[in-house]
Amino acid sequence: MRNKQYLFALLIVFIIIVGGCSSKTAEEPPEMPPDVIVKINGENIETARGTYQWETKGLFSNQTVIADAAAPFQIAENMKAKIVEQSSVADIEFNNGSQPQLHAYLWEEEKRGEELPLNQHKITLPLEKGKYVIEIHAEWTNGDSSYTFVVEVQ
Repeated sequence: MRNKQYLFALLIVFIIIVGGCSSKTAEEPPEMPPDVIVKINGENIETARGTYQWETKGLFSNQTVIADAAAPFQIAENMKAKIVEQSSVADIEFNNGSQPQLHAYLWEEEKRGEELPLNQHKITLPLEKGKYVIEIHAEWTNGDSSYTFVVEVQ
């Protein structure tokens, strides 16, 4: 009888330990890409996350989250354009300090247009006056994400 109680107690402890290992903790990697921080002349500007894919590797399994979003030109409809001077540069950072591979594109109406020059996470903005929807595409080893911001060059 005593052995059954001992085995039952061990089983309960095992279940608690396994259950504790599978619960989420603050130290687990995020289930989505980090937030982007875009600064022009030292000032943060409004951005919006678009479509992304993010893989979180666990002890016994991996989890992949795929989130679809509207196209950047549609996202931009609800954003206020940041007024910038000609020859402005946008500094791109991420809230977790990561340095993903970046590409930046202009959106021309409903399609992706030309790729913007990008060097050391700095985007050279268009020289011509006008309103521009800009997409940043960031790639990490465990996923990628699209971000949108809007500027008006004056």
